[in-house]
Amino acid sequence: MDTRLNETQEMLRASAREFLSENCPSRTIREVRKSGQGCPPELWRQFGELGWLGLALPEAAGGSGMSFLDLCLLIEELGYACVPSPFADVTAGAGLLLAEAGADAHQETLERVATGDCILTPALDGCRDAEGFSELPEVTRDGDAFMLNGTHLFVDHGASASHFLCSARGAESTGAAALLLVPADSEGVRVTSLDSAFDNRPCRIDFERVRIPASTLVIEGQSSTPMIERARQRMDVARCMDSVGALTWVLEDTVSYASERRQFGQPIGAFQVLQHYCADMHVMLEALRMSTYHAAWRISEELDAGRDIAIACACAHQVIPRFMGLAHQVHGAMGVTYEHDLYLYSTHVTAPGHGLAPLTGYLESALIR
Repeated sequence: MDTRLNETQEMLRASAREFLSENCPSRTIREVRKSGQGCPPELWRQFGELGWLGLALPEAAGGSGMSFLDLCLLIEELGYACVPSPFADVTAGAGLLLAEAGADAHQETLERVATGDCILTPALDGCRDAEGFSELPEVTRDGDAFMLNGTHLFVDHGASASHFLCSARGAESTGAAALLLVPADSEGVRVTSLDSAFDNRPCRIDFERVRIPASTLVIEGQSSTPMIERARQRMDVARCMDSVGALTWVLEDTVSYASERRQFGQPIGAFQVLQHYCADMHVMLEALRMSTYHAAWRISEELDAGRDIAIACACAHQVIPRFMGLAHQVHGAMGVTYEHDLYLYSTHVTAPGHGLAPLTGYLESALIR
């Protein structure tokens, strides 16, 4: 992998940082959190106008046809700005999954995703049954339509969605996997926001006798399973990239704070233990950055990336809590106050993961492959 960015990638990062610094300052983020509305509609519309939402979508669907790595570089800048939005899941997850599974039949929806008129949120993980096993909603044939019943838990930014890209147990009760495009305003769809201290705004999505036309079926059968797994992997890498951007800001702010905050007549950064803290943070961040870049590059080159994705995700799970703990050690009590921006980043950055023991699963994948 060549770690040098090309001219287009450098321009993309620079323009994104400039736009976000002007249009999404920390004041705006606090207002969004206070309102509980998720990503501001005006900001999401601007993402569409800038071409960000369709960056990696096919040109035939109104996208730019750029690589997954290019998209991840943009997501890194969104993390640096601490933008509260479903951008990563919509673009890296649902958008690319729909493009791969049913671009021709659902081109109009993809065009609306690219312009920002449609917020397509993935709902892929179902819920847990009494024994702890994953259980997907069930879809059955109902005349010339489908009937959907069941629940998806912990759907990030579910309350902001206009449509759900929903996995289910397949059509006609065959047990095969299926993927459906379900409008959020369909009769029988109930969205319940769940309490969370973080920015991902998880929701519970209940489908109770939701009758949807046959055209909403994107794909069914065994071919849908690897597509959904690839979408999960892309979302995991995107979340790692968002974390890389957020932690980059945290390191810069921590070093700046250590240089300016004075104690015993000198900057606290003069104390060796705090210098070691900042050095450790730098090393951890670069390990996460390089492992995530490598995973994103392999996905872009259509190479086998399973082990590399697992390594990046396992690294994120181990780095993020340690990194943020050191940042708060340097900031002291100031870092946990709502007025300080470190609070915003502490409740924004989260490790990726699906299932009950995500770190264990990633480590197992990294070691066995």
